[in-house]
Amino acid sequence: MTRSVRDREETIALDAYQAFRARRTIRDFAPRPIERAALARILEAGLLAPTHDPQNGRRFVVVDDAAARVQLVRAFWRERTREETTTLVDSWQLESPEQRAMYLDALPKQASMLLSAGALVIVCFRQLEPLLEAKASLHQLDAFAEVWMCVESILVAAATEGIFGVTKVPSASDESQRVRRTLGIPDEVEVACYLALGYPAAGAPTFPPPPGEAGSSIYYNRWGELRG
Repeated sequence: MTRSVRDREETIALDAYQAFRARRTIRDFAPRPIERAALARILEAGLLAPTHDPQNGRRFVVVDDAAARVQLVRAFWRERTREETTTLVDSWQLESPEQRAMYLDALPKQASMLLSAGALVIVCFRQLEPLLEAKASLHQLDAFAEVWMCVESILVAAATEGIFGVTKVPSASDESQRVRRTLGIPDEVEVACYLALGYPAAGAPTFPPPPGEAGSSIYYNRWGELRG
């Protein structure tokens, strides 16, 4: 291997790890659109994620229309006071203070983050059997698993462009139906999530990935066996 080829491969590897570490969850976006070319690059990166069936129907609906975004938000939004939000989060009895802080920040922004994002993408896929009735084999969930690998690839690719985001999963079947009706999505296509992408607003709270715990999370040969 020549030095130039080796240097290029090392640069690619370094950039990949930097991108994973750069990814952040953002819910407060600057009023700055994402250029179509940049958005296309980011979404195409998602389609490079592994799949057992290249024709499995992973599709994206980019929602630019402000009125359509409002209709989507109406499918799930309900106003909560700060006290109601705190009571709800407290009822979940979360063990991690960081997780509790994240939800206290997130819940009041479920609508605003979709309305203000530089790009709002509805991530879709085809599921052969009803998703919640898949019991015989985990293979029935292949398409579901693959669409989330797709989302992760999008978020990491976006981070290389200085663009960050957040996902929201439809919380009920009637919400998914509302999304389908609003955007003309066929009934046989599942809505995986809303994906809000954009440039962070000044001072936006960020929630980085948890610190790596490879030393205590990776076992060798048997469960619980660590390698020092």
